[in-house]
Amino acid sequence: MRRDLAAAAIALVLAVLLLVPAAAMAGTSASPGAASVYRIGILEDFDGINPFSAWSGPSWECFRLSYNFLTWYDREYRPAPDLARSWQTSADGKTWTFHIIEGMKWQDGVPLTALDVAFTYNLILDTQDAAYAQYLTGVTSVTAPDAATVVITTRRPSAGMLALYIPILPEHIWKRADPQNLGGFKNWPLVGSGPFRVAELEKGKWMRLAANPDYPRELGGPPTIDEVYFVIDPNADAMIQDYKTGELDAIVNWPATYYKILKSLPGTTAVAAPAIGFHELGFNCWASPKSKGDPLLLDVAVRQAIGWAIDKDRINAASMAGLAVPGTSLISPAQGLWHWEVPAGQTPAYDPEKAKQILDDAGYTDRDGDGVREDARGKKLDFRLVTLNEYPEDQSAGKMIVSWCADIGVKLRLEQKDEGTFGDEVYDNADYDLFIWSWRGDIDPGFMLSTFTTTQILNWGDSQYSNPEYDALYVAQAEALDPAKPDDPTARKMVTDKMQAILYRDTPYVILWYNVNLQAFRSDRWAGYGAVPVKDGAPFFNFTRATYQDLRPRVAGAVAAPDGGLPWIYVLAGAAALATLVIVVGVVRRRPRAVEDA
Repeated sequence: MRRDLAAAAIALVLAVLLLVPAAAMAGTSASPGAASVYRIGILEDFDGINPFSAWSGPSWECFRLSYNFLTWYDREYRPAPDLARSWQTSADGKTWTFHIIEGMKWQDGVPLTALDVAFTYNLILDTQDAAYAQYLTGVTSVTAPDAATVVITTRRPSAGMLALYIPILPEHIWKRADPQNLGGFKNWPLVGSGPFRVAELEKGKWMRLAANPDYPRELGGPPTIDEVYFVIDPNADAMIQDYKTGELDAIVNWPATYYKILKSLPGTTAVAAPAIGFHELGFNCWASPKSKGDPLLLDVAVRQAIGWAIDKDRINAASMAGLAVPGTSLISPAQGLWHWEVPAGQTPAYDPEKAKQILDDAGYTDRDGDGVREDARGKKLDFRLVTLNEYPEDQSAGKMIVSWCADIGVKLRLEQKDEGTFGDEVYDNADYDLFIWSWRGDIDPGFMLSTFTTTQILNWGDSQYSNPEYDALYVAQAEALDPAKPDDPTARKMVTDKMQAILYRDTPYVILWYNVNLQAFRSDRWAGYGAVPVKDGAPFFNFTRATYQDLRPRVAGAVAAPDGGLPWIYVLAGAAALATLVIVVGVVRRRPRAVEDA
């Protein structure tokens, strides 16, 4: 009988030797065959998987992980190689030659070459599709003289050639798309080349991404985890509870009022990091008979008065728990050089008396004594204000803005809508007056500035703003190679500052606050988080893939090796401990939990 027990114990120890690495590496595995799965809770749903039509943050996080771009960014937002391992420019700055990594494949096994890069850019140039055409301003040709070389020529030297935020698409898939309706292409299954493959989509539930085992070592190699789930839950309380119970490994972009609670949770790291982009109060500025917005908002005096009636400091305190920076100009301070400082004396402040004076001077008075001002023809300053269900902080800000505007004789009727529904109204027929929404933007200022050009009306331009002077400046900044040459009015910094000054004057937006990356993640169970920027940054939704490629479970206080293995000393120690337990107890009645769950 003793020999039988000993044999059983030995067999069990041998089994444990095989199971311990897998169990420890499993973390919070979501499926039986997955060695390691990381779950990220998000409040926002994805809005599609076609990069010509999708605009939501979750969709774009999928694009960043599943597609490659010509160049990329490092953890300090500096240009870095991606498909292009190197590049050079001609002496006149008008010809760029990019050398493409060789041997890469699309996720369906078809070789990826420079021809795919040329196809993608020429598809945009030929169609002038508004989703990306602004990136290629001034580009005259894109060719692939061989499978490893892309040559781009421009009319003038181009400032943004290393910031072409355009996913490179597989020609063998996208040549089937209708050039007149690129946004209508199904694009499923999504065939990309990045470190992850979009494996499964469930609207309102999740997005599942699987690691690409063939991702080249030159770009960091295959991810060290097997799957990433973006778990969608529009209820912030429920999402945070799931995080507390361990069903989620991270949560992002939650209401700022939870910051202190999450920061105090054992095993959690919570960050409130300055981020690119902003939350804005936007106006419908479309001067067209097709617009369904209130024409009184075409008067810049009305928009300016509303801007001076808003107490941004109180909004920050109430909606963002004081964690944000109240907004001024269009480009976020997180974008460094490109942020324009509003001159002293012009800095926006809460001044309801100034707001009233602006309206008085423009001829808006309360003739019937009901508290709402009218124009000379008796039309009231009575507008719709949309806030979105997905953003509780915006709803809070909206309620305050309604009250402050009432104080100056402007009536706002608050409407709450789902983001998808409102997006259709904005981009299909401009059926709105005012709204509170947010932008994440790009690292380079070109894209955000482009959303106010005339070509972006009913495209990226949710304010439907148009100004010929501004349009000309957009082209000038795109072709200004020197970013900040002192006292040179043609330097790109000088041009982008002038563009921001025009927008500040014309007020298609009132910038309420600059974005904050609010993220909480399990630092006791997982290692490999890559904050971006490195100092005081956040690991997710930061324009890079660093965290996703490097995440790995922690095991008993040690970190799994980069190749996914475990230190042998841990395996032997764990086996010895379990063997002792078997001898003492005699029988194990259930599968051991991973050490990190104990």
